[in-house]
Amino acid sequence: MKKLVLAVFLCVGFSIYAQEPTTTPKKKGNKEAKSPEKMNEARLSKMTTDLNLNAKQQEQIKPILAEQTVKMEEMKAKQKANKEAGVELSDADKKAMRKEMKEEKEATDAKYKNILTPEQFSKYQEIQKEQREKMMSQKKPKAE
Repeated sequence: MKKLVLAVFLCVGFSIYAQEPTTTPKKKGNKEAKSPEKMNEARLSKMTTDLNLNAKQQEQIKPILAEQTVKMEEMKAKQKANKEAGVELSDADKKAMRKEMKEEKEATDAKYKNILTPEQFSKYQEIQKEQREKMMSQKKPKAE
């Protein structure tokens, strides 16, 4: 009788752990996976509160955020395709990619400079610098 009860408890226990989790998909940092539109809205909302944007500025920034999101998605897809194909980027390719990203950032900053007031733009740059530093501090050092 004891063996039967033990066997039942083991079967029930294993079946509970064998169930698929019912939670939503998560990304790094315990953030829920969001659609690009929701991410853009969240970014615009944060910019609005941080920089005190008016309605006209918000409408001018929306397409810029959408454009950035599309470019980032393309870049992620390209990197994923390279990773899946087992292609290792050469140093020249990495350098070209960094140069392209830098040019994109400069173009975006120029667009923001035309929309934002000088005070807002300087605050925007300060926030960008803080985010960059935070990202660099979170980066794991390579094992040698």
